[in-house]
Amino acid sequence: MNKVLGLDFGKVRIGIALSDETRTFAFGKEYIQNNNSTLKYIKSIVDDENVTEIILGYPLTLKGGKSAQTLEVESFEEKLKGAIQNKSVKITRWDERFTSKIAEESLIESGMKKKKRQVKGNIDIVSAALLLQSYLDSIKDR
Repeated sequence: MNKVLGLDFGKVRIGIALSDETRTFAFGKEYIQNNNSTLKYIKSIVDDENVTEIILGYPLTLKGGKSAQTLEVESFEEKLKGAIQNKSVKITRWDERFTSKIAEESLIESGMKKKKRQVKGNIDIVSAALLLQSYLDSIKDR
């Protein structure tokens, strides 16, 4: 089976997580700066890791509506589709409400020192892993 890539999109940084080949476990991989080379780098991960699906964090409001950030994610999704140019790679939007808050709490519970928790990229990595794991858990029962 091929891997699934999880992306926690942000204006400044993007958290990246990757599944194992059985699509059972999500592993936080890294965070990258969101800049001109972002799409090229994500495409290289897709190619190198045999990714056939990308789970893109989709930030909805508490009432389920769209926000300014939702529109930014939609714009990024279109650019990502154009950069990947592979019809066999599916992009799935996944509700990411509360993932950043849960990520912060999990870093505290893990005993991570405050100085490392203040590196916002660490929260992005954990958020990407949480949203990807949520997706993987949902498809396990299918």
